[in-house]
Amino acid sequence: MKRQAVKSVAKGIKSALDVVLRTEANTASCAIMYQPKAPQKLMKYRRNK
Repeated sequence: MKRQAVKSVAKGIKSALDVVLRTEANTASCAIMYQPKAPQKLMKYRRNK
């Protein structure tokens, strides 16, 4: 039961972070922290590649 709850919470957190990454990858400035150059790994979250 505890293991299922932990997995469920982890999936929810992952989904929330994916939304944040998509939003931040498509904005001019980052709201969470200052980041002048976007890492190449963020390219998979961008709408326009």
